[in-house]
Amino acid sequence: MTSHTSFDDAYDRFAPGVYRYLRRLTGSAATAEDLLQETFLKLHLQLTSGASVAQVKPWLYRVCTNLARDRERSSMRARLRDERYAEPSPVVVDFRRSFEDQELIRAALRRVVPRMRQVLLLAAEGLTYREIAELTGIEIAYVGVLLHRGRSALRMHLEELENHRVPRQRLR
Repeated sequence: MTSHTSFDDAYDRFAPGVYRYLRRLTGSAATAEDLLQETFLKLHLQLTSGASVAQVKPWLYRVCTNLARDRERSSMRARLRDERYAEPSPVVVDFRRSFEDQELIRAALRRVVPRMRQVLLLAAEGLTYREIAELTGIEIAYVGVLLHRGRSALRMHLEELENHRVPRQRLR
């Protein structure tokens, strides 16, 4: 099988799952698309350089996770720089904001500890405990613990957000 065919096969098989994972991890469709492109560009470069990738799925998730972390660190540094050197701006409150179910889940996910959130999202994409352990560097026995705690935390945050949800007003 040629590198080109392997790349196409890998893209067809894994791109939708990697995109969903990145979308949930970053909370942004645009960022997820950018990171998906970067991830598969790295795979393409890896394959065209003559190197092989033994287990493509875990490799892709490791690469995209690292890219997301790098982007978040870079973004955080930029925000800190902006806060330090930017002029203070007035506080704006948007009273028209309403929650959709997906937004509620995203908000609850953002409240879950990052390590647990990562394990939850990887498990939701169908990775095995072994693949998650290899990808994250977490002991395989601890993956199940984090998954259980992450599900409990997500459930708790969803309930909290649901209890504080502003009822939707009907338009006339």
